[in-house]
Amino acid sequence: MRRRRSFDFRDFILGHYQYFIVGILFIILVVVLAVFSSRHKDEKPKKADEESSETTDVPQEVHADANAEIPLTTEGLQEDAIPEVNALVNTYFNAMAAGDVATLESICSSLDDAAKIRIIERAKYTESYDDIKCYTKPGPVPNSYIVFIYYQIKFLNIDTKAPGMSSLYVRTNDDGSLYVYNGDLPENESAYIKGVAAQDDVVALLSQVDSEYSAAAEQDKALKAFMDALPARLDEAVAQQLASGAPVDSGAASEPAATEVLVMTTDAVRIRSSADDSGTANVIAKAAKGDTYTRIGEEGNWSKIKYKDTTAYIRSDYLTTADAPAGGQAGGQAGTVTVNDSIRVRSSMSTENTDNVIGKASSGETFTLKGESDGWYEIDYKGQTAYISSDYATKN
Repeated sequence: MRRRRSFDFRDFILGHYQYFIVGILFIILVVVLAVFSSRHKDEKPKKADEESSETTDVPQEVHADANAEIPLTTEGLQEDAIPEVNALVNTYFNAMAAGDVATLESICSSLDDAAKIRIIERAKYTESYDDIKCYTKPGPVPNSYIVFIYYQIKFLNIDTKAPGMSSLYVRTNDDGSLYVYNGDLPENESAYIKGVAAQDDVVALLSQVDSEYSAAAEQDKALKAFMDALPARLDEAVAQQLASGAPVDSGAASEPAATEVLVMTTDAVRIRSSADDSGTANVIAKAAKGDTYTRIGEEGNWSKIKYKDTTAYIRSDYLTTADAPAGGQAGGQAGTVTVNDSIRVRSSMSTENTDNVIGKASSGETFTLKGESDGWYEIDYKGQTAYISSDYATKN
């Protein structure tokens, strides 16, 4: 991919949104976002005596002269050259994968509630960060580093690992230990980091990872569909918890996201609003033999399923695992939609372009309904989540 000499790293991020979904946009703690979303210059950093007893001990530095130009390094990227940096980065990404906010607070200069919630929620979909490599350059202040981290991220229920890259600004404590600085930056440090990000070897590395991710997404449509949907899921989770006012539990690692499984009834069975068969008050529908549903969890002898616009329960001994039929057809059972006309199947709820088109459905085809929002049906399409316009399909 050819690059202009007047490279703008912010434009690069915005122009490669899919790639940076894996890394920078959702890590929150990356230095590049600090450069381009920093607070106003006249905001003052907190003094040490203003910090609560629970705040991490990493220092909050005050920069007396933000106008003195810092000469840009001429050193090239060094791969895995500093063992202490490698150790910090591995701790950081292990904590990211586990949703371990407490550990991240101990090695980062600051984390607000929105960042903590996003980290915890994202970890629910993450198995691990593998094949981590650290590429470093000297930072703008003594004993600091700009670190570009390459990794392969493994998401739950997604076969293909997603190549990604994030960047961290690493500084040194008075005791010689390293920490991640993600606070406000003075102008000269911001300019220095922007200059490093625009250097040819950094641009080449980012372009390489960008190409790797594009190839992975092209090969595995389930990965692309997942990544298309992930931003909205995380935004919604953050907004809901912030609105609720519930405190963020920094010490709790996240629970894995529920695994969705297509199941089929082996006989006629009642569908209930709760896991209780002691009466009929909670019976909301009846399923025929061969009906299919998406199971999202299990509670004792019961399976929790998606049913229309809500969740419901069926006795597990009346269910068996079902393979999605070719073309996604489910035979017109309850909790399905039938296509009325030939229509494109998309990985996201948008008709802005054709990049999200992953297939086509013909009139009469029926799909398992997983959800409904803003004029779109969320369906199971060949084992992956996809979307069709509700204007061209009918809910059964």
